Amino acid sequence: MIKIVILFLGLMLIISMIGNLVTKFLGLKTPPPAKNQTRATCAHCGRPVIGTAPCVCGKG
Repeated sequence: MIKIVILFLGLMLIISMIGNLVTKFLGLKTPPPAKNQTRATCAHCGRPVIGTAPCVCGKG
């Protein structure tokens, strides 16, 4: 029973390594993020601001 589990895990490891090599050589890369998806920043300190909450610096 243990031998079957070890064999299965080894086979999954080999399949994952082959998949990693295939994607590396084919050059399948994730597309860059869209330019219009920028985050809001505080006008005073430049930290990112989430939602409509005030900045932690207290001035933005």
